[in-house]
Amino acid sequence: MKKLIIFIIIIIFIFGTNSYQELNQLAIITNIGIKEERDNYKIIYQEIIPIKEENKIKKTYKYYENKSNNLQDAFLKLNEDTTKYIYLDHLENIIINSNTDKVIKELLDYFDKDIDNFNIIFTENDIKKVLKFSNNYKYMNSLIDDNISFREIKKAKLENKTSKIPVIKLENNNLSFYKYIKLGDLND
Repeated sequence: MKKLIIFIIIIIFIFGTNSYQELNQLAIITNIGIKEERDNYKIIYQEIIPIKEENKIKKTYKYYENKSNNLQDAFLKLNEDTTKYIYLDHLENIIINSNTDKVIKELLDYFDKDIDNFNIIFTENDIKKVLKFSNNYKYMNSLIDDNISFREIKKAKLENKTSKIPVIKLENNNLSFYKYIKLGDLND
């Protein structure tokens, strides 16, 4: 009986930890920036890196970027180039610098997963600068009085309704709410 219990314990230790991930092997992404440049998409991931200091946790950020002529390819290239496992469960905002609904349509195709509780925000400013000022995502969310989540945009698409997306701007080293823009029928 003892040999059977020892054998089971050994099997659990050998095969039971396959899904184990070291925290330092994860890239916890809090914000994503997307810029449409001519026929290319530039994607920027903002990784949050918590560092414990005495009695508090300090947050630092690392940025990953890549570009491609297709939004899905840009995401795939960026995921391949990143040495860490991309973890999107803490994604708060996708900040877009584009004048077209095409980016939203492609995002609807790409993020057809369980991760859809993040906000979509447009900006007319440089994506890298906005991301550097968006480190405090709770502040970002407070800029917008009617947060529009990706889930709501998907729901509006299914119901053939229009969506309104907030636009923020960077002025004098401060982010502020600028206006809302309405997306047309996303089923075109």
